[in-house]
This record gives sequence, C-alpha cells and structure tokens, in this order.
Amino acid sequence: MNKEKKKKIVTDIIARVSTGFAFIEHKYIFPQRNAGGPDLAWIRSIYILFSYHFEILLKSAFILTQSFTNEEELNIELKKLGHNIEAIAKKLENTNLDIKNVSLKDGEYIIVTSKKTIYVKDFNDIRYDFVGGKLRKLPANEDSIIKDSLEGADEILKKIKLIVYSVL
Repeated sequence: MNKEKKKKIVTDIIARVSTGFAFIEHKYIFPQRNAGGPDLAWIRSIYILFSYHFEILLKSAFILTQSFTNEEELNIELKKLGHNIEAIAKKLENTNLDIKNVSLKDGEYIIVTSKKTIYVKDFNDIRYDFVGGKLRKLPANEDSIIKDSLEGADEILKKIKLIVYSVL
C-alpha cells in the first residue's frame, strides 16, 4: 500500500475521530453539566462513543507505523487487534504519541500520558455488561473525568495529525 493511500485512510479516520470528539464535547458534556450532571443512560452512550473513537484513533497511528500490501491486508490486521486498546497501544510503543502506560482494570482502560490520564471503557464490556449483571456507579465528578479524558485523547489526535501532515 502506497503512502498516498495510507494518508487518505488515516485522514478519513482523523476526520471521523475529530467530529466524534466534538460531538461528545458540544452535544453532551456541556449541556449535561448545565442540566445537573449525567445519568446512567446518558453516560453509557458517552462511554460507547468515546471508546469507539479512541480505538480508531489509536488504529490510525497503527496504520501509519506498519506496512500493508493492500487494503484487504490492512483490514485483516485491524480486525485482529479487535477492540483491545492495550494490544493496540503495545503496537505503538516506539511512536511519539506520549503514551506512557496502558492497563485494564474493572472493564476500563487507563491510559497514562505525561499530561493526562485517559479513561476509556472496554468496548465489549460497556456494550454487554448486562450479561454479567454489572451495576455501574457514577462518581460525582464523572463529567470532569470524561472532559479530562477527551482532552488527553485530543492531544494524541494532534500528534497523529502532525505525523500525517508532515511526513506522508
């Protein structure tokens, strides 16, 4: 796969992630803060949206750092990674994304950078937690946790944009 094709794919992902993050920020975080805070139905949607967009954000960096013969091979490799943010981040260890550590605890990935700690729900866990009968409790500061996580993810997004627009 040539550089131009990779650049187009990653640019499309970046556009999707950017609009997804903006949607979360402008349509959910600020209105909820003014409405007295989140409820479980609201927060589940936010967790799913953020998890999805964060996953493809990291996968865009994976695309930039790997060689693929064609789109079919790329698609196979992305599917192999699945929704496992820890596995995706492990493939990005030698990049300049400032990801210091990734761990999974109680259905949530904790991604540490030098500036922020990003909390991302495991995509499978948040969608199917009803199978195990999990009952989520919301901390009083959940909206600020999401806001900080979104800011940390946005920093990673900016780094990926620099790579795409300066190297490819």
